[in-house]
This record gives sequence, structure tokens and C-alpha cells, in this order.
Amino acid sequence: MFVFAAVFLRILTLSDYLKRRQGQFVLWCQISSRNTLNNNHNLKTLFMKKKSSLSFATLTFFPAKKTIPTFLPTAKNMSWLCTIVMLLLVFASCRKLKIDPDYGKGNGTVSAEMVLRWNKAAIDVVRQTQQAIPDAPIPPFFESRFYAMVNIAMHDALNNIVPKYKTYALLNARDKNADADAAVAQAAYEVIVAFYGGLNPPASVTPQPVQDYISALLQQSLNRVGDAGAKAKGISLGHLSAQAILAKRADDGMASAMYPIVEGTKPGEYRFTFPFNGPPFNTPPFSGLYAFPGWGNVTPFGMTKGSQFLPGPPYAITSAQYAADFNEVKSLGRYNSTTRTADQTEIAKFWVESSPQMWNKIAVKIVTQKNMSAWQVARLLALLQMGEADAYIGSFDAKLHYFIWRPVSAIHLAATDGNPNTTADPEWEVVGFNPAGAPDLRYWPTPPIPDYTSAHAVAGGAGAELIKNVLGSDNKSFSVASTSYPSTRSFTSLSQAARENSLSRIYVGYHFRQACIVGEQQGKNIGKWIFDHYLKEE
Repeated sequence: MFVFAAVFLRILTLSDYLKRRQGQFVLWCQISSRNTLNNNHNLKTLFMKKKSSLSFATLTFFPAKKTIPTFLPTAKNMSWLCTIVMLLLVFASCRKLKIDPDYGKGNGTVSAEMVLRWNKAAIDVVRQTQQAIPDAPIPPFFESRFYAMVNIAMHDALNNIVPKYKTYALLNARDKNADADAAVAQAAYEVIVAFYGGLNPPASVTPQPVQDYISALLQQSLNRVGDAGAKAKGISLGHLSAQAILAKRADDGMASAMYPIVEGTKPGEYRFTFPFNGPPFNTPPFSGLYAFPGWGNVTPFGMTKGSQFLPGPPYAITSAQYAADFNEVKSLGRYNSTTRTADQTEIAKFWVESSPQMWNKIAVKIVTQKNMSAWQVARLLALLQMGEADAYIGSFDAKLHYFIWRPVSAIHLAATDGNPNTTADPEWEVVGFNPAGAPDLRYWPTPPIPDYTSAHAVAGGAGAELIKNVLGSDNKSFSVASTSYPSTRSFTSLSQAARENSLSRIYVGYHFRQACIVGEQQGKNIGKWIFDHYLKEE
């Protein structure tokens, strides 16, 4: 018995290390010489197996055949022999098995299903609210802030149970006995409820069926937790996590981001665009709608300030580079273009979908192809939406700083730009425009904000960069569908998707090429900064 006790202690010590190094392994340890002791037992297997929310070890003893021993092992040499054999087998297996460095023990291996469930719930709130009240659109920069807070709350809750990654808002509320599913559900629920009526100005209403859906989802999520004590601790921890991120963002500048702006008068300066240059958008004190010009001053989630990655200036409107970009979008972005290909038209409409939703969808698509824990998935989604939120803050800072007109204004007013290589066309309109008044799928006018940089491209660059860095590779193959156009497109890398997303803003008529390409790089810079500085491994 002493022999097996000593060996068992060594196995436990080593397996504790292995569980931190590997998601799944089979370890065979057979203690025997050519013959074994009469009436003794062999420690034959130690089998580690990963399941949805549980890791366990099964220790099996098999009786050995009665034989005459050739030597009598001592506790000391048998204990060290087992350790050496185990190490040799582990080193050999590392060349064959995929090692997951974040695979943990105990609660650390809980399934990511609950995180994904509530990540989807946040997006469902936005979509269902938008469908119920279509005349009060939810801006993507509102979405990104909302999604970031929901996913951070889940991340922080999990990492106060088992600290795998650094937290963001909830710093010292450790409770290893809290149930992870309960903590995740409660954290996400409380952040979502805090946003009721705050996502869709000026309506400022969250429909009752949406609220009922979220309440039912919470009860469904909590009902699956059997341990009453662990559930109560999880609910308490989730509450603390939600309140921590809500408090941290309470005075972030969002409330003062909307104010009147006077449009420009000089060539190249921003002009209000249709329909935002007429009623009801020109009701005093507004002379037209510029959406949330102060959003660049909102406190970033990760950047030091909105202008941290401010790019250099756009081309002078009298330059050849400007003329080239002008003529490209004039040709490809017109609603009835004869030069835009069918694929470019599909790309234009496909990527109109909200960037925070699209890149979240891409991340989830890739995550479901992998074996990732709740901790890993929550971190990825939190970082992703922090990046999306900061992408809009950085882009809006650049938009107000440079105050550049949109292609539709530039093309209508080209006779005043002083560039001999541009020609005005007062009838030109973007892809989403239909002169008969009927929407092309839905009416997509030019967004009421300046051109440079493209917020859509910045968000795409940030999203692709963060997913790439978290998962360790750009080369991820995936297919994804769009809610803005009935199509599914396939990609072999994240950067390919980001570039297509950027170019789509030319094809739809919203942006000059420079605003797209520079914006994409601005997003990459933001994404890399956030990855390098936040939610790092403990």
C-alpha cells in the first residue's frame, strides 16, 4: 500500500501540471517488472478526459496474475520509476496531441455555451428592438459600447471564480465556489437590463416582448444550476461584475456626445447629406444632422484617448490622388452603375450590416469550430467588442478633426473643388438610393457623418486584428451570412474579410478609397493595442 500511495501522490502532482498544459491526454502507467508481486495490484491507468463542464480522473486497479517475482521493488525506486515513465510518455505525447495551455481544472473547464447564449442575447435585444421600432435606428457605435459592457461583465465574473486572465472592471471579488453559469447569466442580464430604453434614441424604448424574452432567458439559465449554494454565490458575483462595468462607464462622455454642428462652406468640408439636411433634422438648434460629433471624446475602453491613433491627413482635393479616388467611387458607387460588377454589388450590400454584429458573428463562427473554454471565449468576445467600441471612438475623432465631405457631396459640388480631373454630377446617388422612393432591400442613405476615416473599415480592421491575435493566426477559413443582404460569403483569412469589408464602402458609394484603406489600418492599430494591454493571461 505504501508503494501505491507514494506513486499516487506523484501522479497527482504531475497530473495537476498536465491539466494546466493539455486539454486532453491519455496517460498509461504500468508499474511492473517482468513479473509482479504475488497478490499485488498494478496501477494501470490514469485517464484524463475533458467534458463540457467537468474534468475528472479515473483510477483503476487491476489484479495481477500470480507469478514469482524476479525482484522486490521498494517504495523509493518504484515511485521514481513511475514518475520517469510518465514523463517520457508525456514528452512523446506532446508531439502528437494539441495542447491547450488554458485548459484548467475544476470550474476552469466549464462549457462556453452560457457565454455564447448571453452574447447572442445582447445582439437579439438590438435586432428585436430595431425590428419593432424601425424608425429609431440603433447606431453601431451605441451597439459596440453595449456589447463591450455585456461581454466584459461575463469575462470579469468568470475570472473572479478561476483567475485565468486579468479582469477589466471587477478587480477583487474572488469566489472560487461560485457557479460559473449563474455568474455569467446574472452579469450579462443586469447589464442588458441597464440599457433598456437607452439603445434607440430618440424613441428610447425597449419593447416589452424583448424584456420578457430576457427575463425568461435568465430564469432558464439559472434553473439549470443544481447546487443552490453555488448558484447563490454565482448570482452575487454576477451582480458585482455587472455593477462594476456599469459604474466604470457611467460618466464616459456618451451623454454629452450629441450637439449641433454647422456644416462646412469651403471645398472639401463636410456638408449635411440627404435626407439629414431637411425636416425634421434641421429643426433649431440643428441646421442638419451630424450624428454624435462628440463620440470621439467618449472615454475609450482600451485606448489612452480617441486621437491616440489619429492618421495623417487625407489627400488635398486638388491632388491627382484625390481625383483618382473621386472617379473610382463616382463610377462604382452610383446606384445605377454600369461598371460595378454583380459581385461588387453583392459585396456592397452584404457588408452594410452592423460591424459589431458582423464581427461578433465571425468570431462565434470560428469559436464553434474550436474546443475553447468559457474563459477563452468570454475573453475573445470582450476584447473584440472593446476593439469595436474603440474603433468608433477613434474614427469619430478623426472625422471631426478632418471634417471631410462625403462622396455624394463631392460629386454634386465637384465644379467648386478646383480639381481639373473631377466632374460634377448632381444626379449621382449611392447604391441604397432608389429614385422611385422604394427601398433597395431597405433605404441606405449616406450615414450623417464625415468621410475620413471610414468607421466601418476601422471596425473591420480592429475586429480582424483582435480575433487574429487571440487565436494566434490570420488564416481562419469561415463562411458567414449577412442580415443586410440574403447572401453567404466565404473567406480563407480574417484579413481577406477585413479588406473586402473596407472596399465595400467604395462599392456602396459611401467613402473614398483612402478613407477605407487608412481606416482599416487605424483599426488594426487599435486592435493590436487592446490585445497587447488588456485581459492578459494571469
